Amino acid sequence: KVLPKLESYNLELVAKVLGINPEVSHRAEADARTCGQVFIALLRRSGCSSIAELNEKYGRKSFETMRREKLGSSHIILLAQDELGLYNLYRLISKSHIDDFYYRPRIRKSWLRYFGAGLIKGSACSRGQVYATVLKLYRDSELNFDQALTKLAKPQYRSLASDYDYLEIQPLTNNYYLLQETDYPLRNEEDLKAMNRLIWELGKLSGRPVCATCDAHFLDQEDQIYRSILTYDMGFAEREKEPELYFRTTEEMLKEFSYLGKDNAYKAVITNPNKIADKIKAGLLPFPAGSFPPVIEQAEEVLNERTWCQAQDIYGRDGVLPEQVATRINKELDSICDNGFAVMYYITSELVRQSNADGYIVGSRGSVGSSLVATLCGITEVNPLPPHYVCPECHYTEFDESGAYGSGYDLPARDCPDCNTVLTREGQDIPFETFLGFEGNKQPDIDLNFSGEYQARAHKFIEDMFGEDYTFRAGTISGYAEKNSSAMVRNYYEQHERTCNQAETKRLAAGISGVKRTTGQHPGGIVIVPREREIYDFTPIQYPADKSETGVITTHFDFNAMHDTILKLDILGHDDPSMLKMLGDITGVDVQAIPIPDPDVMALFQSTEVLGIPEEESSIGSAVIGIPEMGTFAARRMIAETKPVRYYDLVQISGLSHGRGVWAGNAQDLIRDGICTINEVIGCRDSIMTSLIYAGIPNKTAFDIMERVRKGRGLLPEHEAEMREHDIPEWYIDSCKKIQYMFPKAHAVAYTISSLRIAWFKVHRPEAYYCAYFTVRADEFDSSLMCRPEHEVRRIRRELRAGGRLDAREQKHYYILELVEEMLQRGIKFLPITIEDSEANEFFAPEPGKIRPPLSAIPGVSAAQAEQIVAARLETSFKTHDDLARRAGVGPAVIAALQEAGALGDLPESDQIDIFSLLEE
Repeated sequence: KVLPKLESYNLELVAKVLGINPEVSHRAEADARTCGQVFIALLRRSGCSSIAELNEKYGRKSFETMRREKLGSSHIILLAQDELGLYNLYRLISKSHIDDFYYRPRIRKSWLRYFGAGLIKGSACSRGQVYATVLKLYRDSELNFDQALTKLAKPQYRSLASDYDYLEIQPLTNNYYLLQETDYPLRNEEDLKAMNRLIWELGKLSGRPVCATCDAHFLDQEDQIYRSILTYDMGFAEREKEPELYFRTTEEMLKEFSYLGKDNAYKAVITNPNKIADKIKAGLLPFPAGSFPPVIEQAEEVLNERTWCQAQDIYGRDGVLPEQVATRINKELDSICDNGFAVMYYITSELVRQSNADGYIVGSRGSVGSSLVATLCGITEVNPLPPHYVCPECHYTEFDESGAYGSGYDLPARDCPDCNTVLTREGQDIPFETFLGFEGNKQPDIDLNFSGEYQARAHKFIEDMFGEDYTFRAGTISGYAEKNSSAMVRNYYEQHERTCNQAETKRLAAGISGVKRTTGQHPGGIVIVPREREIYDFTPIQYPADKSETGVITTHFDFNAMHDTILKLDILGHDDPSMLKMLGDITGVDVQAIPIPDPDVMALFQSTEVLGIPEEESSIGSAVIGIPEMGTFAARRMIAETKPVRYYDLVQISGLSHGRGVWAGNAQDLIRDGICTINEVIGCRDSIMTSLIYAGIPNKTAFDIMERVRKGRGLLPEHEAEMREHDIPEWYIDSCKKIQYMFPKAHAVAYTISSLRIAWFKVHRPEAYYCAYFTVRADEFDSSLMCRPEHEVRRIRRELRAGGRLDAREQKHYYILELVEEMLQRGIKFLPITIEDSEANEFFAPEPGKIRPPLSAIPGVSAAQAEQIVAARLETSFKTHDDLARRAGVGPAVIAALQEAGALGDLPESDQIDIFSLLEE
């Protein structure tokens, strides 16, 4: 790897390249001398000073690493005695996963001694060092208890036991496998009892308490079947008698260890474990109670300044803000600053400002758009105030308090009564309580959608702000899904040639679902530790799924467990910001200035005529194909039934398509039966609170009803009575009872704003829109299917749908085929893919009505290979296939793929002239 481009690595060639004159006698001493000179030259060239360093630098394991990997290991139990012990435990867990992981986490004894303060050490099961040593002693004593007991008094055994704070013995069934060993099995249960008696005696000799433990892996004895299915699926061989690793009662344990004698059994089962338990500090928590955000001295000051300045810029008239605006800001700032949330607002505000400065729009998710302060600080574009008019010139402001509009975007267009300027229509009517709770003290979640190509830069920005020792990726723990669990149950019974009916399969699958399967990393979660703390104060750290090659270090605990303790930022990658960035770059249009809603864009939800496609030629009755969130099968069916005409209708559809128990059997039936319209049904969680407040229900009651309904908990009798007292319709009350989960309105608004901006380009800049859409989804674009005449694209699409339920990849292909068909109907065609004209990974329109796909759209040509081809092309044109392969560094498979796609044109295969070519001349 120091000399990567050599065709071979014989001594003579390597020496020559390094400028060493090899001794040609080929005697052993001459070759050895040359090898030494080569080695010194390689060290100098690489900047290394030793073989170990050279190996480490170029991907080989060091001698120390290889030595450690060969070392044996044994089990140990570590209990945290107090906060210091918990810190040390987390340090050891982290080191075992990051520094010394080899098939499983391992702790060096030297580290255990160094970080041993506050830890209680138990000798563990039969895989522990004490049991294994005593077992060897017993075997060496020819399975004779008295002989083994005599030897046990030797100093080395007492010294071994003294390394632990207590010794463990376990039920006989836990160690039945020792009776089945092929090399030197124990004979019977009496031998297993003898082993436990020897450990008991070792405890007396060494002054260490002996505790009887279950080594429980499940709660009840009948739960054994779940463990059997899981271990079988993992590939572990089954034993004739599986260990009964259930949690035994005190009476069961006393009976289990009765062979020790009544007094000794009582000590082992009750007295000694209580002694150990009493050493552990009462109320010790896995991480400290309270919230621990990072401290930024200027956070509150900057947050206040930005909020009030922006409020004045938008609403201030002669230095005075409208009462509703000032009251809302004061309420929010009090909650944010009093509860220590200013830092989170400050950090995200800085991050969004940086992204915007770099030319990338940031979209918000979740309920952060419920906060006016977040809006004024630029964190979100969603304005949560009630619908209102505001003049961009003189700042005249007028609020609509009728409750008739779910969004200010739907207010009738008007001119300013003071200066005749066209008024801006704003406000989505979202209560702040949705974000921080009714008391304003709920831990906030600020989730942001960054362009996928900017996400890494956003992560780096946070790391630079706080330091890499204080920023970590949020870890996740994934469990077995119901589908996986059912397959595991069926496979287990099939392999054991036993039957299992559907009801039993479902029962067993339910018992396995949710069991930890692996660890991973949150797609965009960054955990920030305050500078006065360490990550080990809260959680150990590890590689996701224990794979060090990822280069990412995550929290060992699933972040949801620490949600209210340390700060997490959700910096997610998303296609919409990437697409808007590309559309803005291609067209020069300021995407944030696009009018919402635009009449032509809203027409997309009624028919395809605005695209110039006759309605009878539409496959779905509208033109929402390719509009984010609105083009899915579920959303388009809702659109076909509801025929949305207002912006708020789209917000409702977004909420309905993401909720559970809100559309089918609920809102859908109400709309079909003519009981209410799409504008009136319950679509988003926040609408419940605002609707009830408009009806006269007290704010706290309205909030409590919203919280119960959105979580699928229905209504309390007193809530129903309150709603009827205020003339809430029965259909509304009944609808609340059916809901299982509801989408936040702020999330729906943010997504529809982004969707309608993209849709604007579909209507007004079609070539740019299709280029951006296909480029962002280049991994899913297959030129062999999609770069065909319109009738063939339609045939492929229909055949794909006729095949039944589509998997995830087929569905993505189907959506793209639909959009290609629509594009062709609009008179926009694909130009051929060529190595001379196509870009590596981007679609582009060289002229109106024409789009040229990139090289990576060809199946078998990766994005990286396409970039290599374009880079080589920029140097000089390709002369032959061989020239292309050599200069672009691509293999025969890529050349064949290019040729099959027609991208090579008449490029000759080789510059060699054969005899037949000469004869033709």
